[in-house]
Amino acid sequence: MDTVFESIFSAVDAFIYRCSNDAAYTMEHMAGGVQRLIGYAPEDILQNAKTSYVDLTAEEDKERVFADVDTAIAAGKPWDIAYRLIHHDGRAIWVRERGNAVMKDGEVAYLQGLVVGAGAEFDLRDKLERRVEEARAASEDIVGLTKQITSSVRELSMLSTNARIEAARSGEAGRGFAVVANEMKTLSERNAGLADKIAEQVQQFNEGPQ
Repeated sequence: MDTVFESIFSAVDAFIYRCSNDAAYTMEHMAGGVQRLIGYAPEDILQNAKTSYVDLTAEEDKERVFADVDTAIAAGKPWDIAYRLIHHDGRAIWVRERGNAVMKDGEVAYLQGLVVGAGAEFDLRDKLERRVEEARAASEDIVGLTKQITSSVRELSMLSTNARIEAARSGEAGRGFAVVANEMKTLSERNAGLADKIAEQVQQFNEGPQ
């Protein structure tokens, strides 16, 4: 049976396991791409020969892993958790584990499951989070620019009203109209510049990082 599993998992970063439900998650059986995934041969981990599986789990993830597994066991359900293992070369690598408890006479006989490398999954998640943050920042900039344009449009509207009033007057009122007209021209040019900037930011965001 191990030969079959070795063949199936020879080209992927994944392995199956059976372990005790103890503080070390003492491995009783491992088959598949153990060394390919974490750099350790199965015999280094089985029965805690050189290291235990828990010792290979990133320190900041241990408490969460124990809690999630214990919660699933108490609920009689499988667990699906992601955490980091420390590779033989010292790197922290993300894995995803799908497992369950095997019961006998109402007690946990052992735990079993599948561990798969999840580096690509978390790289994609990080990229998506960066894109969301970029989108949020870009949206804030666009909202700010839009508010500026809205403010300018209101000013233009007020000036336009004043211009009509000035135009209705006689004599010296014509000079006032000329001043208002110049202000309207300035505001229009400002709005055009803001609109161009918004268009440029939207285009850059849509194109994404090169």
